[in-house]
Amino acid sequence: MKHNRRLLPASLTALVSAVSLFHTSSGFSSTPSSIYTTIQSSSTLLDPITGEELSSPILPNKNKKKTLVVLLPQLGEFDSAEYCEFLVSAEKSLEENDIELQIVGIGDTTAARNFCDFTGLSPEKLCIDPNGDLHRELKLHSGPNFDVPEGVSDDVIKFFLRQLPGGVPTDEDQLRPVGNAWLNYLAMCAGIGAPGTLPEILRGYFGDKNAPERFREDDVVEAGFVTIGPGVGPTKIGPLSYQQWFADEKGYQRPVELATVRLKNMVEVLTKWDDYVSNPLAIALRGATYLFDEDGKELYSYKSRGVLTYSETMPRPLTFLSPYIGDEVARNPLGLKDNGGGDLVRGRGVLKPAGKAMQFLSFLFKLENKLQAQVLGAEDADYAKARKDIQDRIASNKIVAYTYGLSPFSSETLAVLDEIGVDYESVEVGLEWFLLGKEKSVLRAELLEMTGQSSLPHVFIGGQHVGGLFTGSSDGKYPGLAGLKESGELQKMIDDDGPSAVDAVDPALL
Repeated sequence: MKHNRRLLPASLTALVSAVSLFHTSSGFSSTPSSIYTTIQSSSTLLDPITGEELSSPILPNKNKKKTLVVLLPQLGEFDSAEYCEFLVSAEKSLEENDIELQIVGIGDTTAARNFCDFTGLSPEKLCIDPNGDLHRELKLHSGPNFDVPEGVSDDVIKFFLRQLPGGVPTDEDQLRPVGNAWLNYLAMCAGIGAPGTLPEILRGYFGDKNAPERFREDDVVEAGFVTIGPGVGPTKIGPLSYQQWFADEKGYQRPVELATVRLKNMVEVLTKWDDYVSNPLAIALRGATYLFDEDGKELYSYKSRGVLTYSETMPRPLTFLSPYIGDEVARNPLGLKDNGGGDLVRGRGVLKPAGKAMQFLSFLFKLENKLQAQVLGAEDADYAKARKDIQDRIASNKIVAYTYGLSPFSSETLAVLDEIGVDYESVEVGLEWFLLGKEKSVLRAELLEMTGQSSLPHVFIGGQHVGGLFTGSSDGKYPGLAGLKESGELQKMIDDDGPSAVDAVDPALL
C-alpha cells in the first residue's frame, strides 16, 4: 500500500501534465494570438464620430463571442466600399451566430461619416486609424516598396501629382513621400507587386459564371454623361441609348456588371476625394481580415496583397464564414440571383453581341434579299408557291426553324432547341444567302415579306413568328429565341396546350 500511495500522486501529476501539453499543442490554449493582442492594445484607433481615443479597446480581455475584425485600406478606396457591402448584408447573420463585427478603416471623421452614409455601415461597427499605424504595426502589404528615384526632380513629381486626385501636398516635405505612396499604389493597380489584381480587374469586365449577380435591378450609376441602369441593361452615353446584350441573362455575374459596381464606388470617392482621403501617405496600405474565437485565438486570417484582392475567394468573398454562419449567407450575402446562369447555356457568348450588331445592317439585307430573287427571274407564281409552303409548315408544326447550313446563328438556334429537348421542324434554305438558287431565294424573299425580317434564322412557335436567334419579331412582341429562353417564356410557349398551330397562325402570315 505504501508503494501505491507514493505512485498515485506521481501518476496523477504526469497525467495532468500530459493533458495540459496536449491542450497547448492542439491549440486549446486560452492565450490570445499575437495579432489579437496587437489590435487590442492599439492606441491609434479613434471613435469615427468624435475623433477621440476609444474609451475601451475594440477587443475585450474576455469575450463571450467570436470577433470578426476587418482592416480596410483608405475608406475612400475601391476595396473598402465593395467589401463593406457584403459585410453589412451579412451583419444580421453574424449577430445571430454570436460573431461580433468590428471594422477599422484609414481616414478621419469626415471620411467615416461619408463612408457610413454610402455603405449603410453603422458607426458603432467602425473605428478609424487616421495614419494607418495599426496596419503598419501588423505589417500589412503596401505595394512593391518602390521609391521615386533621386534623379527625378521635384518639378517632375509635382507634374505627376497634379494629374492625380488630391494634387500636390501643401507641405513640401511631404512631396516625395506622397509621390512614393502613389507610385506604389499605381504599380499595384498595374499588377506589379499585387498578385491577383489584374485577374480581378478582368473578372469585373468579362463576368464570372461562378459568382452571383452583383448589380441590383433598381441600381443606377451616373458618371458624367454616362448613365447605366436601372439594372445592367439600359445604358446612355450622351444622346446615345442602347441595351446591353446580356441584359436578359440572369443568375450569374454578367459581363461589366462588377465593373459597373466599381464605377459607382469610384464616382462616390472621386467626387468627394478630399473628404474621403485625409492622408495620402497611407494610400498604398492594404487591408486584412481576422476571425478570432472567444479566447482571442485566430480561426481565420487573410492579408490582402493588392488592389481589389480583399478576399482570397473574390467571386464569393465571405466563403470563409460558411462554417460559422452557413453557406446560404456566406456564399451569397447580397441575396441576388445565383444559379450559375442556369443549366440552359446555349444562345449566349460572343454570338450574342454579334447578332445584335447585325440588326444595323438589316436595311442592306432587305435590299439584297428582294434584288437577288428578281435577278434570278422570280415570278408571282413562285412567290405564291413559297408563301403556301411556309403557311403549311407553320400550321402543321409546333416549332419551325428556317436556317442556313453554314450560319453560326442558325447552328446555335438548333442547339438551343436541342438543349431544351423539344421536337421541331428544321428547314435549311441553303448553305448561305449568296449560294441560293431561284427557288430558295424566293423562299427567303417571301419570309421577309411575311415577317419583316430579312436575315435567317426565322423561328415560328405555335404559328407565331418570334424572330431569329437574337433578333426580335418586327412588331416587338417577341425578343427572339434566345430572349424567350432567358425570360422563361419559351418553355411556356412550348408547354401551351392552347389552339392548334393551324388555328393559332398569326393572321399577318396568311
